Amino acid sequence: MESLDLLEEKLKDKGIRWTKQRKTILEVLLASNRPLSAQDIFTKIEAMNPKLRLSTVYRNLNSFQEVNIVRALNLKGKEKKFELIDEGHHHHHLLCIECDNIMPLSCPLKEFENKLKNETGYTILDHRMKIYGLCPKCKEK
Repeated sequence: MESLDLLEEKLKDKGIRWTKQRKTILEVLLASNRPLSAQDIFTKIEAMNPKLRLSTVYRNLNSFQEVNIVRALNLKGKEKKFELIDEGHHHHHLLCIECDNIMPLSCPLKEFENKLKNETGYTILDHRMKIYGLCPKCKEK
């Protein structure tokens, strides 16, 4: 996983100023083991920074997305979730349809991707997979 110092360097290299608000948003994403919505991030930091607005969180997440620091995910429902892009660690998500638990999954598709590339001549740029089910706690209910 990326460090805060590395993220700061990436933003500065892309011409984006390093601010207290951006640092705080990235700290929340770094500390999370799951993708978060802008509202989730805002809720976690509004007590520490009462002047911060939800629109500021959205604006910063969009900026981070434009420079490939975060990825927006449409996992369930209409609310986007965001996660840091961890270069070199491609993964997918397993989602519980009851409690919205999200678990990262290692990618099992590398061989299939290579096969597709060889058979079709395509240059594969990306793929995404979401698997929906019931987590062990919800299954017992």
